Amino acid sequence: MSQQILIGVDIGTSRIKAVATDIDLKVIAEYAEPTPWRHEKNNSDIDMLLLAKTVTAVAAKAAELAGGKVAAIGFTGFSETGVLIDGAGKPLAPGLAWHDPRGLTEPIIKELGDYEFRARAGALLNEIASISKTLWLNQEYPETRKAKHFLSAPEWVAYCLGADLVNELSLVSRTGFYDVEARAPWREAMSLVGGGEDFLARLVVAGEPIGVVNNDAPEVLRGAVITIAGHDHFTAAYYCGAINEGSLFDSMGTAEALLRTFKKPLSRDAIAELAAANVGLSASVIADHFTLLGALPTGLTLERVCSLVGVSTRDEKIALGEVALKIDPKASALRVNNDYHGLSVTNLDDAVSPAALFRATAEHLVEESANMVSLIEKFTGQATDVVIAGGWVKNPMIASAKTKQFGSYKVSDATEAGATGAAEFAGIAAGILKLRS
Repeated sequence: MSQQILIGVDIGTSRIKAVATDIDLKVIAEYAEPTPWRHEKNNSDIDMLLLAKTVTAVAAKAAELAGGKVAAIGFTGFSETGVLIDGAGKPLAPGLAWHDPRGLTEPIIKELGDYEFRARAGALLNEIASISKTLWLNQEYPETRKAKHFLSAPEWVAYCLGADLVNELSLVSRTGFYDVEARAPWREAMSLVGGGEDFLARLVVAGEPIGVVNNDAPEVLRGAVITIAGHDHFTAAYYCGAINEGSLFDSMGTAEALLRTFKKPLSRDAIAELAAANVGLSASVIADHFTLLGALPTGLTLERVCSLVGVSTRDEKIALGEVALKIDPKASALRVNNDYHGLSVTNLDDAVSPAALFRATAEHLVEESANMVSLIEKFTGQATDVVIAGGWVKNPMIASAKTKQFGSYKVSDATEAGATGAAEFAGIAAGILKLRS
């Protein structure tokens, strides 16, 4: 008899990644394909049917490479990209990338108010929130005003494979349609885009079984239990053992994600203050818990600096970091400023060099990270342990700067933590694995 396998899929911004594991979560096979965005200048959108088809193909390929019988499949991924569907489950518009600038905030400010939005949605009011993207779609695709349901990308793919219509709590918390303070759908926000009381369908927690793969799917996946594993950063934190009370998870990818999970609710003033600093409050992937998520363009900025100085390979970046460690930070007055859209460098002087620029950038970014952690700990208390994941912490300059920031920390050696975490939640949904406390 062939062994049981679990499939975990991470629907990422750049790639769709799937892993196949045994029931002990040992990765047997993996496969990935680029996420099929359509790019035009700063705009990025996606055909949601094509997304579902691509994710299904990636998952099926990983399963084929692994062999065995697929017991369950779990999906994690980004949240703000969603789909508006009619009563027959048909998409009414493309999905806008979470970083796509197309969004309308003025109606939200007018009808709901900036403070009220931050306090109830637990998010900064900007074009990233799904509600602002939906308002733009309402304007450009009038039929979306009659949408029956909204689903985030992972739930949409699951639905296409035969799952129930659901929204998982950690994902829907980042849409603007969910009242995090009340732990319930936000009716006024949903009505603003034409949504009724069942706009979010059924709400579920990560790891809850929501159906089985139907016979329209590739044969290798048919019959597998389906679950949503939650927001990709939350799923990765869970897999890395850093979603317990007292733990701080620092994921250093393209964006640096800082996560803190806890049970005691925050005051609405605290939620609004955190949201104003781009630290969002969400329901966690652990039932009855909350997770704060702060994001910074750390990896993106470091990549831009490396590109500027002609460094591209991993070995070249490590060598640059080693030289940067030997630079006297007081020898140059250069300064770095950054955001998601770009990088600026000022006070270039005779002491400038690629290594000096890299060091100045690293120190600036870690200072930003420390400020965000300080704000999080203002409301949650000091973390008792820190877990850092992601390739950048392997760079000697970054590792040294993080030691100054945190003192001691643990480096997670997990690869594809999001996808493997999704496989773990799949095992939980199938009753093969137990939820870790």
